[in-house]
Formats: sequence, C-alpha cells, structure tokens
Amino acid sequence: MLKKIVSFDPHFDKVKGIERLRPSEIIKFKTKLICMEKEDIRKKILSLRDSLTEEEMRSKSGLIQKRLFNLPEFKKARTIFFYVSTRNEVKTERMIKSALNLGKRVVVPISDVKERKLILSELKDFDKELEPGAFNILEPKREFFRPVLSEEVDFIIVPGIAFDKNGDRIGYGMGFYDKFLSSLKKRVPTVGLAYEFQMVDDIPVDDKDVTVDKVLTEERTIECFKL
Repeated sequence: MLKKIVSFDPHFDKVKGIERLRPSEIIKFKTKLICMEKEDIRKKILSLRDSLTEEEMRSKSGLIQKRLFNLPEFKKARTIFFYVSTRNEVKTERMIKSALNLGKRVVVPISDVKERKLILSELKDFDKELEPGAFNILEPKREFFRPVLSEEVDFIIVPGIAFDKNGDRIGYGMGFYDKFLSSLKKRVPTVGLAYEFQMVDDIPVDDKDVTVDKVLTEERTIECFKL
C-alpha cells in the first residue's frame, strides 16, 4: 500500500524560515528529514542485529518459520517469492529448502544494480544453484537463471531492517523492494520477517514507500492490513 508524505515532527511547521519556502522546497525538506530519521533507526537496529549470535539467529528464525508455514496464505500459495538472507537477517535458507520439499515453486531475486530493480528467477536447488552476486547476496548462477514474471507469484516474503505495526518498513535505502512491490499488477499477500527488536513504534514514510500486509517475529504475528 502506498503512503503519502507525512511529517513525523509535530513542530515541523514551526521550523524557522519554513514559511519562506516554496511548496516543492517544503516537500524536499520533509523528505530529507524523513531520510535522516530513517537512517537513525537503521543504525540503531543494525547495531542490535549485528550483536546476535549464530545460535540466537537460528533459534529465532526457526520460530518465525513455524509462523510463516502455518499462515493460510502460505499454505495456499503455489509460487512463493523468498529473499535470500544475508548478514544477520532472519534466516531463509531452511525456509526455502522446506518450501521446496513441500512442492512449492520458489522464486528468488537477482539485483539489477544499474536499474535498481529486482529480476525474478525460479530456484530448484539452494545448495547447487546459488553464488554471491550484487552486495554479496546469494543469487542464481547464470546457467540456472529461470525468469519468472511477477504476476506468477502468489505470495511474497520481504526483508527489512525495521517494521512498525502499520506495515511500514525500512530497508537498506536503495528502494529495490519498494520498486518491486509497487510494480505488481495484481494483489499479492506480502509478509515481512523480523526479529522482535526490529519492531519500532512508528516509521516515517514518503510517497515511494510500500507497506507489507503482515510482519512475523519470533514472538507474534502482526496483522498490518486485512487481506
């Protein structure tokens, strides 16, 4: 769901000199403030995430997987988009392998850095078909590239550095997922995966940000938008 630009600072309109700015300049100023606030949240959450041990990540990710696989939307879906986890993100390797064992058609992204967009490819063997790609994230090797149209996807699993109860998210700031989600031609259920400490009270958003329908943590399932 697209969201309009909002000011997260209740005193924004009292900023000295703001009344002398043109409307276009005010929008740019608000956008800059939003970016600064997002960066503050990003740094705080990444610091917490980087402190996790391998055992903590494995345990929490296992609990999140149970919630994911019990979702009616997941059970119903035939073609599922997974992100391939990197660094200390919620681990998806085991999820992907389990989904393949269930007979799901799994789709993973390839990052087109030049165009700042995601290219979708079907994955059949996690251990055999992936290699480090853009940003050192595992992507399908050239010989295993199987293009998939976004309209073929029934269910989308989204990464994020932080989420709030409204489904707003903060990523790494490059807009790959917002661009992908906003380009969808049909209504597709979207779920963000996060550790509980990645949930924040409120995320400032602009007109390019796209929300998710649900967020799953090791402790709860947050319904952000009724499907």
